[in-house]
Amino acid sequence: MKGWRLIVNPGLLGVRLAQLWFDVRPLSAKDELIRKLSLMHGVLVISDSYGSSLTLVLMYEGEISAKKEFELIARLSNAQSLVRVNIPFPGCAFELAHADWKIIKAIQTDPRQSYSVISRAVGMSQKTVRRRLQRMIDDRALFVIPRLNPKALEGAIIADLVVFYADPRSKTDLDTRIVSQFDEFIISTRLSDIEHGFFNLLIGNISKAKEILAWVNEQPGVGKAFIELVQDRIEVYESFNEPVEKKLTEASMSIRAR
Repeated sequence: MKGWRLIVNPGLLGVRLAQLWFDVRPLSAKDELIRKLSLMHGVLVISDSYGSSLTLVLMYEGEISAKKEFELIARLSNAQSLVRVNIPFPGCAFELAHADWKIIKAIQTDPRQSYSVISRAVGMSQKTVRRRLQRMIDDRALFVIPRLNPKALEGAIIADLVVFYADPRSKTDLDTRIVSQFDEFIISTRLSDIEHGFFNLLIGNISKAKEILAWVNEQPGVGKAFIELVQDRIEVYESFNEPVEKKLTEASMSIRAR
């Protein structure tokens, strides 16, 4: 782990998140493509998997702009297939105030700062900072995610298992079976989408990945499943800074207009 990153509920920023899996042709162009993608507006995470596969987490404002971005990525990569899913977040009706956006900006890159440090940075009391942060967490406005460095692992591999359901009605039972079967390997899951499940695993070797995928494909209710062995992870969360800055500016202007 390299640390932690604060994520604001995308719905509060007027954006959405999608995850893409695609192959790169030819394989020799992969490193240069990663460099180009890391400069593309809206790209948050690039997972470099073993072989020709890449995974992107992308921020976008609407379907029209998203479609253009996906078409550009497909052309740059010469991908023979591109799989996309939306990353759902829970609804949040909480309206953030100017003070809340100040706190968010202060802790975006280091959410584990002490209340005293945050208090000095935003010019509020520790009690106020604690109260506002707790309310944002309770109302699902903020999330904290780990920043991972797969290259630092020795004797283990990060593997992303993606499962698409043949029938959404089989989802709950299937998710339960997968979690129960591979609980000792699971780092995190994303199970809020009715069409797919995402399981982030820590395994010992490639043979284990093959064994896991074979077991999953044998389960009733699985439409399609694949597993990616992550060898590097490039995080460019700076794209999140722009909409936060915009919200902070809007909140500041609203105060002046009163």
